[in-house]
Amino acid sequence: MSKKSNKPWFSLKNQTDKPAELLIYDVIGDWQGLSAKELVNDLKAITVSEITVRINSPGGSVFDGIAIYNALRYHPANVHVRIEGLAASIASVIAMAGDAITMAENSLMMIHNPFGWVGGEAEDMRRTADMLDKATDSIALAYAGKSGHSVDDITPMMADETWMTAAEAKEHGFIDKVDKPVQLAASLDVEGFQNVPKDLLPQAPVSSPPLPNVLGNAPEPSNSALAIVQMCNQAGYPEQAELMLKTNASVEEVRQRLADCDTIKNLCAAARSDKTAEYIQSGKSVETVRTELFEVLVAQQQPINNSLSPQQQQTPSEHSQSQQTVRLDVQALYQKRNHNNQ
Repeated sequence: MSKKSNKPWFSLKNQTDKPAELLIYDVIGDWQGLSAKELVNDLKAITVSEITVRINSPGGSVFDGIAIYNALRYHPANVHVRIEGLAASIASVIAMAGDAITMAENSLMMIHNPFGWVGGEAEDMRRTADMLDKATDSIALAYAGKSGHSVDDITPMMADETWMTAAEAKEHGFIDKVDKPVQLAASLDVEGFQNVPKDLLPQAPVSSPPLPNVLGNAPEPSNSALAIVQMCNQAGYPEQAELMLKTNASVEEVRQRLADCDTIKNLCAAARSDKTAEYIQSGKSVETVRTELFEVLVAQQQPINNSLSPQQQQTPSEHSQSQQTVRLDVQALYQKRNHNNQ
């Protein structure tokens, strides 16, 4: 697994002779070791009368974003937000904290319902759904407060995952001014979203001075947070996304881990073990799980049912080109039992 990158997702410059400047140019949250709490604490120390917030972000942690929004909204300084590339998801909520909001002519804004994942019992699922409903209401209030629209008008736009050009955002009241185009170094990766209109994808050429490249424009960028979240969700292991992001795993490393999760799941099925979730969440390797299950089965002294389907026994995962043997070695199990009983 790759080491965690030291690249921050925000920077804050407190300049005494001119406005303080906050740059949010990446996925929002503590993926890179910097939390919203640090940013909020840094904002409290700002004493100048103006803060400029420059945004080029696909979003990130809902609650981190709401905390940043509130810190900016209630800061005594005049806050000027400049959207310079993309303000999507919770990044668009942060933008609503501006006393004045300017959007580059070629930039984009996207609003949608928050999403999350959870593992557990039915009550855990219900609590998460209730939490998401409350987060949706909180976000809708932020949009409504700026745009002048009612919450009832805003929530359908969120449910539809609405993408807006600068002109459309101004028309809907989300921003105050459209500014001259900003030439971006590369397009942001927006594959993790549902309804990106093709004609809204940034197509600007490279020019100087470029903005920092947030997620890159390669088909499969090695550290694309959105692509990683989407891969984990589609594979049925959404809880792995946070771990993969925090460890700065590459797309190939994520694929391999998801393949390992499939193998661990099938090993547990063969051993009739209920520890699938425990093994996967702990990050144990396939070989460690295989060894532990082997020892458990040896100690149980019960007949072994190894009647997995051929597909389960040899699993060429869609997440990896490699194949891993899933079938338990029944002969070795009985041999060790006999040896132990001698």
